[in-house]
Amino acid sequence: MGARVRALLLAQLLVRAGLRGQGVQDLDQPFPGFENSSLLTWPCGRRTVSTTRVVGGKDSELGRWPWQGSLRLWGAHHCGASLLNRRWVLSAAHCFGKPKDPSKWTAQFGELSSRPTSWKLWTFYHRYRVKDIVVYPQLSGTSLKDIALLKLSSSVTYNKYIQPICVVASSSEFQNKADCWVTGWGHIEEGQVLPPPYRLQEAQVSIINNSRCDFLFRRPGVLSYDPDDMICAGSENGQRDACKGDSGGPLACEKRDVWIQVGIVSWGSGCGSPNRPGVYTNVSRHFNWIRTLMARGAPRPVPSRLLLPLAVLWAGLPQPA
Repeated sequence: MGARVRALLLAQLLVRAGLRGQGVQDLDQPFPGFENSSLLTWPCGRRTVSTTRVVGGKDSELGRWPWQGSLRLWGAHHCGASLLNRRWVLSAAHCFGKPKDPSKWTAQFGELSSRPTSWKLWTFYHRYRVKDIVVYPQLSGTSLKDIALLKLSSSVTYNKYIQPICVVASSSEFQNKADCWVTGWGHIEEGQVLPPPYRLQEAQVSIINNSRCDFLFRRPGVLSYDPDDMICAGSENGQRDACKGDSGGPLACEKRDVWIQVGIVSWGSGCGSPNRPGVYTNVSRHFNWIRTLMARGAPRPVPSRLLLPLAVLWAGLPQPA
């Protein structure tokens, strides 16, 4: 085999593996600033666009959140998602009914609008079919794990507007962090849908420590807060929050110019209500499950109970566009 042919084949392999032009790193070895965490994958959490409605939010810009995805049911936006690598996408379990038929779903990346115009070929080039939907096994009615992984039928093509986000084994250091962000195409306030041109919204939120969050959600009539599996974030005055239709999207925090997904939009008591912050699945609690699944491929689904407690809350019924 000629040298030029060998070089071409090597370049193609590197592109498919996501390694061309980037250093290869042992995932068990931390890099500066992440000495106490393991990364799920690397490179991740980088973006090329930085500047500056989710409730109290504002229009985003193309490339500012390059891991943000739109999960589409029969072609219409239904839930948010985040890109973990070229074949795997993270979202919320309650976005999917039964049976979980992957043929009905696609994942869109690299778009600002949840309803991009049909004449944009770029849109369809970066829309990927879903091959498998795997929700976390629900062991009991009180052990609610609102997290799901989707395996795509083909590899995502990275560019400046499409990049994966980082996931780490522990997110405890982000408690009380005041400059995290939630993104999505959901309602801009309770009962008010996102208006045309349906641009991705972003809102800066504070992560509220577990003891305070547990206190806020232990009041009568409110679904209980599980500090072992959940994170709450927003603002106690309710000015910044996620809302219906943002389900499955990422709650992301920055550390040394690297973006980490610490939560998945899960549920809430209304939208933007005082003393009722949004509740998110704690991603790091499921780090080993995510890593094992991505390494082995999608297993046969494990029977699970319906996510009934979420059905009565704002995030439990994301509406198709």
